[in-house]
Amino acid sequence: MPNATQTTLTSVFLFALAIGSQPSWLSATEIIQITPENYRDVVPAGKEVDAIHGDWVIRNRQVVAVIAQPLPGRKANMTVRGVAGMLIDFTRRYHGSDQLSCFYPAAGRYLFENAESFSCTVDGAAMTPEEAKNAQGEAISISFSGEPLAADGTTALVTYTLRDDQDWIEYRVQLSNASDGERKLAKEDSLRCDGNLFKMQSIEDLRLFYAEDQYFGQCYGFMHDEGVLARAGSGRNLVLRSAADSDALVAAGQSVTWSGKVTCSQGLPGVLSWAKAVVDGSQTTPVQLILQSPQGPVPHAKIEFFRGDASLGTIQSDGGGTTRTRLLPGSYLAVVRCIGREKREHEFVVEAAPRADTLSLPAASRVRARITDRAGRPIAAKVQFLGIEGTADPDYGPDSAIAAVKNVVYCARGRFEQPIDPGKYQVIVSHGPEYDAETREIEVKAGQLVQLTSSLTRSVHTAGWISSDFHSHSSPSGDNVSHQTGRVLNLLAEHIEFAPCTEHNRIDTYQDDLQLLGATRSMATCTGIELTGSPLPINHQNAFPLHRHEHEQDGGGPLNDADPVVQIERLALWDNSSSKVVQTNHPNIPQILGDRDLDGKPDDGFRGMLGWMDVIEVHPPQAIFTPPPADVAPKDKYSNPMFFWMRLINLGYRISGVVNTDAHYNFHGSGWLRNYMQSSTDDPAKISIEEMIHSAEHGHMIMTTGPFLEAEVRIERNGQVQRFVSGEDVELDSQGGRLWIRVQCPNWFDVNRVQVFANGRPIKQLNFTRKTHPKLFHDSSVRFELETDLPRINVDTHLIVATIGEGLTLGQVMGPSRGELPPVAVTNPIFLDRDGSGFQGNGDDLGVPFMLPQLAP
Repeated sequence: MPNATQTTLTSVFLFALAIGSQPSWLSATEIIQITPENYRDVVPAGKEVDAIHGDWVIRNRQVVAVIAQPLPGRKANMTVRGVAGMLIDFTRRYHGSDQLSCFYPAAGRYLFENAESFSCTVDGAAMTPEEAKNAQGEAISISFSGEPLAADGTTALVTYTLRDDQDWIEYRVQLSNASDGERKLAKEDSLRCDGNLFKMQSIEDLRLFYAEDQYFGQCYGFMHDEGVLARAGSGRNLVLRSAADSDALVAAGQSVTWSGKVTCSQGLPGVLSWAKAVVDGSQTTPVQLILQSPQGPVPHAKIEFFRGDASLGTIQSDGGGTTRTRLLPGSYLAVVRCIGREKREHEFVVEAAPRADTLSLPAASRVRARITDRAGRPIAAKVQFLGIEGTADPDYGPDSAIAAVKNVVYCARGRFEQPIDPGKYQVIVSHGPEYDAETREIEVKAGQLVQLTSSLTRSVHTAGWISSDFHSHSSPSGDNVSHQTGRVLNLLAEHIEFAPCTEHNRIDTYQDDLQLLGATRSMATCTGIELTGSPLPINHQNAFPLHRHEHEQDGGGPLNDADPVVQIERLALWDNSSSKVVQTNHPNIPQILGDRDLDGKPDDGFRGMLGWMDVIEVHPPQAIFTPPPADVAPKDKYSNPMFFWMRLINLGYRISGVVNTDAHYNFHGSGWLRNYMQSSTDDPAKISIEEMIHSAEHGHMIMTTGPFLEAEVRIERNGQVQRFVSGEDVELDSQGGRLWIRVQCPNWFDVNRVQVFANGRPIKQLNFTRKTHPKLFHDSSVRFELETDLPRINVDTHLIVATIGEGLTLGQVMGPSRGELPPVAVTNPIFLDRDGSGFQGNGDDLGVPFMLPQLAP
């Protein structure tokens, strides 16, 4: 992966080529089929890139696009389906920021999955697919023919054309009626530009529809060659149609056609200028504005362009402090706004010749942070800036951003420098629940540099255990738009030590992100997937590790299935039945056990799933303290998986419990749920994935929102004390044993209750609160510690220990939403075998009857 300097130099070079003279070998338009050998050289950059091997790249010196190959089942991601023959990636050569999910000519009503439907012409000459794999010319056209989703005797032909002197793609759609009768055919296209960052609007006098993501620096413009383009309906698949003539009655043997143009620019001013030039037949001129300061380039500045009194919109400077666009000739005013600096105005005139200006901005008011542990070693961290005494919180970027997200800054290696507006702030520095947080106040004056040095104490000691999150998401999942590097940075800052990559329906990896952040030794990871189907929500399963087929459809992962039993079996047997963890996500356990259709009447449910599960999500963990009423409605039984998981164990199913964030966005998304896993090493760089599989499958795990809870059954035999932890079996003799419990917390939350559960029922005499047993609770990092005799046990029993801060919260360290949750931790069971025949579940329904006795395995 290129570094930031290389990327900036490449962008400057490509922009120089775009605005000046070029050698003949760079002037041509190219078509290239993507292969493993050329992928990194020809595929554009951007958060939403979905190209795979076999797709087609068309590019000239200004723009680069990816058209998905005609492949059965081709999809960009879980929610962007049917993309064969569609435009899936599109950006400027000198500003690689693809944010397009998909543009569907003919609105996704046809499938273009037949490989023989592909055709290509270069300067009017037809080429075979083999010849087209790497060809050049002044104009390149590629076409795909498709069949309708609903068989009606019609066909579609979609053609894309890119010319060497244009910064837009022409497209043409022809629908033909091969049936015996007349057909009403819609002249529509559709668009997927996902996320709430996109602003979308039609401008009637320009015949333009645009979709603008200002933060990630991409704006797309769409024009029909006839009529005004407007959106129709709502939803993620946005239908675009010409208001003048949107439907056509097509006689048998006849066809209907329409055509249009698609462009892209770093921001809205370039798209508006392009549309005006197309309508008027005029020309635009390349314009570049570079922002420099004594600290170097100024990224994420907002530059609003005015022509006269009219605003053309705002472009945000890239990582190199650069804004690039094309404008019509005329006089302009650029108003520069950036955090930590006063507003700056810049007047300039655009003529026929390309223009490149550099603006020197004063030093910003800023914070330079250095965060270490007590030994002086740099550590990842989360730093929150909260305005006080009338100062507003900073807003660095959306919840899908990477390092600076709303009022939070994440760093992977203990250092950052961040602009901030003058004012007074409360600063909270944290690194997950094993470290004390540090809170202080700072005052920042205009142009001033404030040094922020923090040395965090690791007050919670977890030797033999590492923290993990099995279930996280980012943009490749297709149901959110968060930057994947931001997800990894969030995990690092919260001190997650093991996190498999589990995007929806795609085997993916965090390894590239860890390398980019210089953090490969700070967090262990492996490839994985969340295989997602219906019915929801039970047909979601994670698996890791899996073999990733890089840049292949779905990363080489399995397909989902409408039958959850078939799907989880397929996942478990994938990669030739390789060793892996198979996890059921957000389950409705009663539905799985015996209420398939949630009608409250017992049936066979989806019990076949249970034989393939290694672990099952059971959050929220605090629900263990609030069992449901006996008459709980069938559909409400999903709301307390923790309770029904204990019932599952009573039935004899030994499936480990886990809690995971299922994080989709990067603002405090990770860290508020985690699993502590038994590990032979505390060094993330030495974590064994095989050992993680073993710990997960055998239940050597503690589930927590933060507290570190340890529980052991201790048996003395032959003068030696044997210690048994979660997931282990203990053969009890007549002498019984002892139970040891310890809870540790950092300085930013507390617990006040510890409760032991036997076969899912709380043991009255093993309920300890700070009020009833004050001597057992402490104010040090060890908040609670006890060793006591086990109660008399006459039958096989599984013991679960839980702790909670009743009436307490995690607090501001975990942000405005997750900070409202209680500190709570729950162990996996320790299994007590009373007669030496192996643990047997007692079948107790815990007072909530709804299943028949024959549902036991």
